[in-house]
Amino acid sequence: MFNDRWSIEYLAELMLKRGMRTLVTSPGSRNAPILEAFCKNRKFDCVNIVDERSAAFFALGMAQQTQTPVAIACTSGSAPLNYAPAIAEAYYQRIPLIVLTADRPVEYIDQGDGQTIRQNNVFANFIKKSFQLPQSIQSHDDLWYANRLVCEALNAVMYPVTGPVHINIPFSEPLYGKDFSGWPPPKDFTIVPTRKELATDALNDLTQEWHSHKKKLIIAGQMPPNDNLQTLLQEFSQDETVVVLTESLSNLYGKHFIAWIDRCLAAMPNNNAPFVPDLLITIGGPVISKRIKSWLRKSPAKAHWHVDPDDQNLDTYQQLTRTILMEPLHFLQQMQPALRYTQGDYAALFAKLSDTAMMKHDAFLKESPYSDLKIFEQIVNHTPKDYHIQLANSTPVRYAQLMDFAQPMRTDSNRGVSGIDGCTSTAAGAAFASGKNTLLITGDLAFFYDSNGLWLKNIPKNLKIIVIHNGGGGIFRFLNGPDTTGLLEEHFESRHNTSAKFICKAYGAEYLFAKCEVSLRAALVDFFAHNHSAIVLEVESPAEISGTTLRNYFSYLGA
Repeated sequence: MFNDRWSIEYLAELMLKRGMRTLVTSPGSRNAPILEAFCKNRKFDCVNIVDERSAAFFALGMAQQTQTPVAIACTSGSAPLNYAPAIAEAYYQRIPLIVLTADRPVEYIDQGDGQTIRQNNVFANFIKKSFQLPQSIQSHDDLWYANRLVCEALNAVMYPVTGPVHINIPFSEPLYGKDFSGWPPPKDFTIVPTRKELATDALNDLTQEWHSHKKKLIIAGQMPPNDNLQTLLQEFSQDETVVVLTESLSNLYGKHFIAWIDRCLAAMPNNNAPFVPDLLITIGGPVISKRIKSWLRKSPAKAHWHVDPDDQNLDTYQQLTRTILMEPLHFLQQMQPALRYTQGDYAALFAKLSDTAMMKHDAFLKESPYSDLKIFEQIVNHTPKDYHIQLANSTPVRYAQLMDFAQPMRTDSNRGVSGIDGCTSTAAGAAFASGKNTLLITGDLAFFYDSNGLWLKNIPKNLKIIVIHNGGGGIFRFLNGPDTTGLLEEHFESRHNTSAKFICKAYGAEYLFAKCEVSLRAALVDFFAHNHSAIVLEVESPAEISGTTLRNYFSYLGA
């Protein structure tokens, strides 16, 4: 005798078999069969978070750190829609999420039934693949089909690149107390990992082109730490014709790397033709710097290679000439033996520019007034080396690109879509999964917007949060345009007087406050010494002075 619950049982069984053991749930009734299959019958590592938006970002933070799939599960109706921001972020950041949405029976859709919407394919524009498991199992073919869909979904979350998949699961009543024993064991079919290699002719062609260029610029976007790639790029950077540009989110560190793109570009002379590359090579995900995009679009290279296992048409700098569908590590490993190191002045030119920018940076900060920039300097000076850094959108992640952090273990930010809506929840999930000391640097709007990120049964004790409170969206005082509209404070900045103090009290986090450079230094010492619970340091910052200071900073670099 067949059973309608065998689909969800197959899903849970195969996830367990593949080592996908983590599920973040939110309360509901329609998802009861999911909870029973995962949390009761198999003892998955289940975490319950009431707010579905926070739950999804929490799971994203976990998967971001472990690079293994994390599942999220919710009830039907509007609940799945709250997952959308995190799913979009996971899609563009290539974070493996398995999205499980319980649904009403298909015959009740659009029939006035409660808590019912059109859930199938609801995330179609920002999901790797969507599936709907069969509502009824009445034959061996139905069971085979359910089994096949489960395997396809679990394969899609990992190949050819990682990312979110959606599995919609209609459940008929009764939802509780149903006997579903006696199911035959599911079959699993997996994708065998393969490694792409350049054909001999292609390798020879690329090698010849490489050697024909005297100025080669490698730009690394957002990516998780990769020691092998870092070592290989360090070897490439010893070539005098090669420059490696990184950002904090590249998680790549090397003696010859240029890690402060905006700082350097601001200090670049008006006659910047010597800096324009002949060959541009891009790897990794999105780049934060708008300056580098604008500069290269106006000063195009002769050739641009984009190296990525999946993106075939990514032309960020509007000069793409070749797409190389390989992992950057494997591509560089194959290229390296065929290349010869050559002499030139391109690397030295950028190194001198970087040194000039650093001297001006230090000189400006020495005389800088108390502002967001000065606050960031103090945070960087006090942050221990063994911290994981989470950077909120939008101002904090940009300020971080100007600073010299002691090499952190890793730096992350939700730059796939670059929203402020889940920064705290993501950091909490990251701290929970990694077990490492985790510092979130966030602005006031991002913190208050996602204050439910602290609505957890147990906030990770290793989570520390610094809220730079300038009374609104500080970035709009730096961007050109908002200050000319007459709407800056009310509609762009969204000025407010909200305090984090009572949010911390409500959720059980320790709270510190600073409002000047002297009190900030003292607070930072206590902040990093606190180890027995989560802690929030709210730092009051002058919005008007901060905007003016940052404008003056870039003007000083360019003088």
